[in-house]
Amino acid sequence: MGLKDIFKKASEVTKKAVDRAAKEVKWRKKVGEAKREILTRFTVRQLERIANSKRISLYQEDPFSGERERLRSKGAIVDRLASCLSFQEVVDLARKYKVRYVDVVQELERFRQQLFEEKQRKKSEQEILKEIYEVDEKLESTEKKIDIFDLLQDFRPETVRNEEDLEKQLYQFLRARLGNKVRRQAPVGDQKIDIAIDNEVGIELKIAESRSKLQQLVGQVVDYMSYFDEVIAVILDVGANVDIDDYIKKLRRLGAEVVILEGGIKRRGRSREIIIKDAGRKIIIR
Repeated sequence: MGLKDIFKKASEVTKKAVDRAAKEVKWRKKVGEAKREILTRFTVRQLERIANSKRISLYQEDPFSGERERLRSKGAIVDRLASCLSFQEVVDLARKYKVRYVDVVQELERFRQQLFEEKQRKKSEQEILKEIYEVDEKLESTEKKIDIFDLLQDFRPETVRNEEDLEKQLYQFLRARLGNKVRRQAPVGDQKIDIAIDNEVGIELKIAESRSKLQQLVGQVVDYMSYFDEVIAVILDVGANVDIDDYIKKLRRLGAEVVILEGGIKRRGRSREIIIKDAGRKIIIR
């Protein structure tokens, strides 16, 4: 091979590498657009919950003041999540929250075939469509997963005597809506969580009577996070001075959901005994 041929071969290799790199840039850009397209179909509340569970900060630093400020617009939140989540994670979340995503996956697959494997486009497209249809069919045939966090927003406890009473009320509330998916005092390692749902969602309840109770709740949530996909701390606020907002922030930083209920506690009055001694007899009046 002459010098001219060597340069020609090197030029062809370089051209192919540049072409491949350009295609990969186009592909990454398209994937980013696909992620944002799916994420825009979530509600802002759902996006905030995802950020919390994935420990993605929704704060940014102001370039002028240097202060941290929370992302407010839906578009800004979508961009932040899209930059932190893989496409597969976004699709999995769409399935979990029952958000439409199949059309985006189809479009992305068509783009990939045209960009990298145009000759095999028809065959590969049929295979991917079949797989998508099978996934969708399976999802349609299974019972829709109820959003437990949203369901808890409708729970209104009656005045309780203690945490066991609160747990019973919540158990009955969830059992009436979810059936035998709900269990009380489910074993978790060497502990027991108040309520478990399908071994996916764990719920721990506390009455905010003291800081020590809330500190205990934080410790329990840390332990339970490795056992459940989602851990929800349900706190009954009875008006005690316990810095409840600080503990809510701690729990959310851990990745737990927090539901605050307002209510009161029944306090049993102290029993009093009157003892009357009469002719050697002792009469007790309660």
